[in-house]
Amino acid sequence: MTQQEEFYSILATGELTAYYQPIVSLSDGRIYGYEALARGPASSQLAMPDQLWAVAEKEQRLYALETLARKRAIEGFAPANPAWKLFINLNANVIYDPQFTPGQTLSLLEMQGLTPQQIVFEITERQSIADFTAFKQALSHYRCQGYKIAIDDAGAGYSSLQAIAELRPDYIKIDRSIIRGIDRDDIKAILLETMAIFARKIGCQLVAEGIETLAELDVVTALGVPLGQGYVFARPQPELRPISAEILLWWTGIRKHLGVEASG
Repeated sequence: MTQQEEFYSILATGELTAYYQPIVSLSDGRIYGYEALARGPASSQLAMPDQLWAVAEKEQRLYALETLARKRAIEGFAPANPAWKLFINLNANVIYDPQFTPGQTLSLLEMQGLTPQQIVFEITERQSIADFTAFKQALSHYRCQGYKIAIDDAGAGYSSLQAIAELRPDYIKIDRSIIRGIDRDDIKAILLETMAIFARKIGCQLVAEGIETLAELDVVTALGVPLGQGYVFARPQPELRPISAEILLWWTGIRKHLGVEASG
């Protein structure tokens, strides 16, 4: 079966799974929310998202795939703590899909007992936005209903600053390339600290992505980044799993060092 045939089979059968990775408050170790990541059938050529979305874009069926992925993400998140946020990827090119018709997400949320205020749409910087005016108009539909917006992969390319200035996001997610080895790289640390100060000044939440080691977590936390995500907390799983016991112990030690009662 070709990738194209597998893609249309996934759309027809709905055989898509949402995996969730926690986003954690770095001030106290509590779960702030989860990012939902779509996965195709394990045996498929389209099991991983890069290939899956590439075929969707080639076939001009971005919106059809996003609708299915969003449905699966919301269904799996429904029993969650009402204070948690669900981060869902939004392909910047979806507004050019001929099937794009706003309004379906709200119906999905209502069916599962969720609200728009719990949803954050992540716009990846790796997908360039050709027409900011048109894209902002599309986003205004979501924002008016209470959804929040995040710029994903900030720092991975050259358009971060323009996207931040034009879209005025509620969250900025710093790409893992900046976080990787930050405990051994003063330039990366200075860059992240600058972004943390900038985010606070514009009233935006900063999320450090791709934290994989306790050494990286130490630096990111010390630099005042409020939220973190990465393998150090948990790998993406098809359930809403808590963060690891090792990390909870790490927070207990840090908070004792600071003279603050551990919250768990």
